[in-house]
Amino acid sequence: MQQSAHEVLKDIKQKKLAPIYLLHGDEPYLIDQLVDAFEKQVLPEDQQSFNQFVLFGKDHSLGSIMATARRYPMMAERQVVIVKEAAFIEAMAKAKENAKAKEDDLKVWEDYCANPTPSTLLVLTVKSLLSDKSKVFSALVKHGVIVTSKKVSEDKLGAWLVDYLGQKGIKIQPSTVELMVSYVGADLSRMAHEADKLAVNVPAGAEVGSAEVEKYIGISREYNYFEFQKAIIQRNTEKAQKIAFHFAENAKQNPAAPMLVLLFNFFSKVLQVHDVGNVSDGEIAKLIGVNPYFVRDYTTAARNYPLAKVVRIIEAVKNADLKVKGVIGSAETDREIILDLSFQILHL
Repeated sequence: MQQSAHEVLKDIKQKKLAPIYLLHGDEPYLIDQLVDAFEKQVLPEDQQSFNQFVLFGKDHSLGSIMATARRYPMMAERQVVIVKEAAFIEAMAKAKENAKAKEDDLKVWEDYCANPTPSTLLVLTVKSLLSDKSKVFSALVKHGVIVTSKKVSEDKLGAWLVDYLGQKGIKIQPSTVELMVSYVGADLSRMAHEADKLAVNVPAGAEVGSAEVEKYIGISREYNYFEFQKAIIQRNTEKAQKIAFHFAENAKQNPAAPMLVLLFNFFSKVLQVHDVGNVSDGEIAKLIGVNPYFVRDYTTAARNYPLAKVVRIIEAVKNADLKVKGVIGSAETDREIILDLSFQILHL
């Protein structure tokens, strides 16, 4: 049975547990969140030392894991067996590479899944995305739960943040969502950490704006990547240069790399807007994969920057990225790269 991470967290709190959980995917944050909940919330603390086993797949065979799962708890109703990075599951899932040994493992796995030990909660994690057509999954149909943790795409990151804060009873302004996304990037672990700062300090029912983000997270309302991008969109040369100089003089707190990612992603979508022609904002939002609230930013930039200019900007951003990585040019500092790039965008 497939379940979301949110559903499983709810079941853990209500003690509605399946005997086997397989957590897999390329977004480690949700897997780590679930493992933490299984470790801390299933057994009382005084039972964990005797009846909770946290193992690493690279150190154990499937046979030894199944032997541990088959044992009975000591003076308790349940034992918890958590296997982190279960490489043998990943090997079984790759059917084309299965040798005889992997086929034997699959038989052991299918036998346990068909008749799991009722007093054991077995949790296995694989931090890569497995094919849902694998026999590994079909064995879990009756008694197991599968959680797929996929990377959150850039255009869905804002919605994830809104939902995360919403679960804590906090609203957030759309412009502030964009500010946090541009500052944090697509790192769910870090995004959750920053959002938790807001949850601790902002009362339930309140709406978070840029003032709260500046106060509790430390993102300047005036000097941040989002405001820099906004000034560029509007071709507000004075404001953009002012922010660029601030970044340049404080490059340690405002490194070039995150700014380059933001600008590359933005102007790549502006390039798409030039291609779509005369269509509605709703259609543009779908085509370029952004929240409809922000479509106007892209259409404004498309008006202010002709197609040829957008292509030159993307090329300049790529070159700046190569300079940051030391691939081309002399050993330029972030300060020099930021100032040079901002001048190219606004004046060339």
